[in-house]
Order: sequence, then structure tokens, then C-alpha cells
Amino acid sequence: MRTLPPKVQTAVHVATLARKAGLPIPAKVLPVLEEAAAPWPAEWLLAPLPGDPIRVVELFAGPGGWSEGIAAVLGVAVDSCGVDISPDACATARKAGHRRICADITTLDPEHIALRHTVAVIISPPCPTFSPGGKLSGLEQGNIQILGDAIAYVGETAGFIPMEWHHNDEGDECECDPDDPDGKGCHGDGFAPRSGATWDEVREMAADVSDPRIALMLEVAIWPIALQAAGAPIRWMAMEQSSNLPEEIISDLTIEFQCAEWHYTSHEIMEAADYGLPSRRKRVYMIAARWYSPTVTRCIRPLPATTMAQALGWGPGERVNTRGHRPIDPKTGRAKGGNSFSADGPSWCLTGKSRTWKRESDGYRLTEAEAGLLVGFRRSYPWQGSRTSAFQQAADVVSPVMAAIVLSGVLGGLGEALVRDYLAQLYDMDDMLSPDDYELVS
Repeated sequence: MRTLPPKVQTAVHVATLARKAGLPIPAKVLPVLEEAAAPWPAEWLLAPLPGDPIRVVELFAGPGGWSEGIAAVLGVAVDSCGVDISPDACATARKAGHRRICADITTLDPEHIALRHTVAVIISPPCPTFSPGGKLSGLEQGNIQILGDAIAYVGETAGFIPMEWHHNDEGDECECDPDDPDGKGCHGDGFAPRSGATWDEVREMAADVSDPRIALMLEVAIWPIALQAAGAPIRWMAMEQSSNLPEEIISDLTIEFQCAEWHYTSHEIMEAADYGLPSRRKRVYMIAARWYSPTVTRCIRPLPATTMAQALGWGPGERVNTRGHRPIDPKTGRAKGGNSFSADGPSWCLTGKSRTWKRESDGYRLTEAEAGLLVGFRRSYPWQGSRTSAFQQAADVVSPVMAAIVLSGVLGGLGEALVRDYLAQLYDMDDMLSPDDYELVS
């Protein structure tokens, strides 16, 4: 683990004494901590005190889907800091009370000294390159191969490649010294030395993909395993991505975690409309944990359906036009191109273009608040930026409901009851409170 400079060590000591005494961090040492921890919170240089919430890093954190799922749905207190490149998404999250760093994740060091007490990482890389709504470049075999090769090098870079897999230039098995002063020693019996590559060099391995957003999937492996290599008490990670994510990439990620002795990995494709949300959104979710626990596998069976009309307070029989006036198909009597759907079921998956959706009966357009409501946010959620930006945020975000379902096991929350209560209040639906049609499964 990296060590703090003497001046920072002194500042940490003074600040820790103040915290133990129930006092704020002294003004004279706060600038020292802020400079050393930047861009992360200054207090993250201090070890947590007994009873403090766990520290969680959220990457591609957006406007607050995971954050709301933890806080508003599960009611769990965590010390979280999210990172996102969108100023509007960061502004939305901050307005809602969630801490954000507005930055390009690939420019940050996953072994930063301020992250040495991190317990969990939540990662939601952009999905357009894998999603049917994009150009599907992430499904091209050449891109999959480049990304897979880079993922496969993460463990070697972190020092978590099994010794029997590693040989020196002469073909002999290498020996390593855990106390090696240059920081390249083993992390324990059975692991080869760290390769000596930097994380930027690992990222460079994926630079030849046809769309740079494909390479962002590499961060799913880099951050948890780099934190483990840095000595952080990392326990688990959670990921969300398009349901189209190739199985080869999921397999590569699983192998890297398992080689680093993460004893539990699981992934599942889940449709939001099956869990009480009034809009469709199919995504793959992955959980990896270093220590297996039956609670990690906790999930909720499908919940009663919510229609778009019920969620928005519309009457029955309404239809939504998504693409303006189009030619009528004489065989069906409806517009060609599939440009409308009934509001008496879940809405289509929101995209940035959902801002143009109109209720056919009167031309009414969705508001930003209603778009958020369809993906599981309270009506009062403070969307920031232009209408276009707000709709794009709602289209990209992880639903708080799905976040709560996925994380209820690792956070130890009463997920099934809390999710139902949240949905019942959000959509004013009493049947969500009935437990008759669901059960907890492991």
C-alpha cells in the first residue's frame, strides 16, 4: 500500500483525534487533507471510526440511480462518492444530495491513497455500443477480442495471476518477495509479482477498439481489482450494462475476479417492467464478492405490473405517439414504423428522444418529472440542464428500484418489503404492498 507523506500523516493524525472527540476537522489541517485527497473527499484519508457507514465508489454514476436505490429505497446509509463526465448529470445528483466528481474516469488513479478504505465499487459503463439502440460496434468480434485481451491483463498488472501461470524469460516459474520495496511483490502465497505496467498502460491496450466507449468496460475489472491490490478492504462490486453485452466479455470479467480470489460472481438479465416499473428496460446486472455469503444471492421474484397510465394518472385507452405522423398501413390501420404504443401497459424503453413523445388524444408531451417517474424516481427529483439533457439522463440512468433489488443482498436490506413500499408510494398502488405473489429466493 502507498504511504502518506509525513506532512499528510500528521494532518491525518490531528484530524482523526478531532473526529474521535466529536469535533470537526481543524481548519489548519483541512487544506493539507484536501490537496492530498483530491479529487476525492478529504475525510477519506482518515480511517473510518466504529459505526461509520461503508465507503462506496460509484463510477459512471450519472444523476443518481444507484445512489437513490441505496438511500431512498433501501434506506441504507453509505459514504458514497460518484464520478461522471456529464456536468448536467453531476448537477442533478448534487441537487438531490449525492456527492459527485465531474471527471473522465479513465484519468483517475484507482489506487489513489484516498481510496484505501473503500469497501465497494458500483460501475455502469455507457451502453450504446452494445445496445440495439446504438450501432452495435461492441458486438464486433475484433472489438471483443481487443477488450478481452486487455481485461485478461488486469490480474497480471495487479499481482493476482496464479504463480503456476507465470514464468520468467527462461521459462522457469518466478519467485516473488512479498516485502519487495519496489511494490512489485506478491499479494500472498500463490500469486506472481505485479507486471510493473501502469493502469494507463493497461487502458492503452484497449485503445484500438473502433469506439472508445467500448473500452470503458475495462474499468469494470480495473477498479475493484486495483483497489484490492492497493490493500483496500474491498468486499464487492456491482455492474449494470446493456443486456446485449457479449457473454465472452462477462466470462473474461468473471475469470479475472475468480483468479483474484473473488469467491462469488453472478450475472442476470432483468427486465424492469417485471419488477413493478411502468417502463421497459432490459439490462444485465453483475455482482462479484470476495467472500461468499448466501445473502449475496438474494433476489426478488417479479412484482405486479404497473402501466404507464397508472403511473402518470392517465385514463384508460390512451396511446403514445413516438415518431410523429407516419404513413398508415392499410392492413393494420396503424402508422407504419411502429411509432405508437398503448399506455395501458409499460411504456417502451425511454431514450433521449422520448422528449418528443406525445399523448395521441391531445398532443400532451411528457415532462422531465414524468420521464423520471417512469424509470422509478420521485416526481420531485431535481433534474438539471435542458429538457434534452434531462430526458437523456432519465434514459441512461439505472432505475433506483432495480438498483435496490440488485444491491439488497450485499447491503443486507429487507429488499422485497422496501421495494414494494417504495413502488406503492411512488405509483399510489396498494396491491404492491401485498406479499402474496412474491417470495425471497436464494
